[in-house]
Amino acid sequence: MPSSMSFLQAASAKISIMPAPSSSLQLLLVEDENKTLSYSLAMDAAYSLASSSSSSSSSSSPLSMQCKGCGFSEHNCCRCCKVAMLVTNQNQGQQQNDRKNNKTETDMPFPLWCYQEGMNGNNDKSRERDQSALNQIQIRYVNSIEDVIKYLAYAPSLPQHLIPLDGIFLLGLGDLISRESAGIMELTNILSILSDTGFVLDKLRSEMDSSNCTQSTTLVATLNQQIYSSLPQTVYKQLGFSVASSVQNIASNSNTTTCELVFEDSPSRNSFTFTNINDEEIVWSVE
Repeated sequence: MPSSMSFLQAASAKISIMPAPSSSLQLLLVEDENKTLSYSLAMDAAYSLASSSSSSSSSSSPLSMQCKGCGFSEHNCCRCCKVAMLVTNQNQGQQQNDRKNNKTETDMPFPLWCYQEGMNGNNDKSRERDQSALNQIQIRYVNSIEDVIKYLAYAPSLPQHLIPLDGIFLLGLGDLISRESAGIMELTNILSILSDTGFVLDKLRSEMDSSNCTQSTTLVATLNQQIYSSLPQTVYKQLGFSVASSVQNIASNSNTTTCELVFEDSPSRNSFTFTNINDEEIVWSVE
């Protein structure tokens, strides 16, 4: 039976980058050139977190099974936030070019369909996402570093149904740093606040549901290669982040590209392969 975990969760568990079961997974994902793969893997992980907490029939946890007060609980359409995705808006120049070319954000190839090897990815029914899980992923577009900091600072104080206890995914952090000509201090500050927010959310979870204390908030931030290269290793290690390095092309043909993701801080330098087929789907395998 294929695992219900996402690629990032399965690969991270394989190398045991989490020091303890109760510690939150904190991951810096270095983006590929066009961001398609890194964003897709992040979205797949967010969906996996939301769906696992939404559909766990064996759990009696009020956090995973009951509506927390969103007001949309009738007919199985609860919209309580379990995972927050902060997505960096395109820069103004890119938006202007897109308007000239009659492009919109929906034209972006995001996210690609991800599935574990052995599952029937060509079956249309297998591609269907659980709408109840999608409803519990809150996507917020951010335009500045200030937007990100404000959200992270207030996340634990939001109404209970909007607190993202399962995960916070910050996509395009490197773009914000570059756009605002910010430096290492600003980047370190954001990562520190993200880490602190995860710690506070873990405490909130244990207070709200003592039976679920082993679960923790997953934190993922994506950085472009240029910004990541400027970040001293001591910074992310001191803040408790692991690093999955940039996606590397190791073989390709006209329809299929096979790649690997390397976890930089793993002593054995583990890498895991996945295949991008026709820029439409990702088939992954973690043995």
